[in-house]
Amino acid sequence: MEITLKVIRENKDGSADAIVNFDKEGLEFLVQEGVMAVLTQVIEQNKNAQAGIKMRKKLTAKKEKKHES
Repeated sequence: MEITLKVIRENKDGSADAIVNFDKEGLEFLVQEGVMAVLTQVIEQNKNAQAGIKMRKKLTAKKEKKHES
């Protein structure tokens, strides 16, 4: 497997322009790792969203109960 990265220019904002070269195995590795990273991020976002929904439901229930009293 071969993956090489050559930085062409460093930009003022901290980013850089670069050229990435890879062979077939390197491409497979990069795609696999990229897909796994995206899936991991989506799972975490979903967990955070679910936690937020639960918290909102609890707060809404508390407000409704308080108004009933």
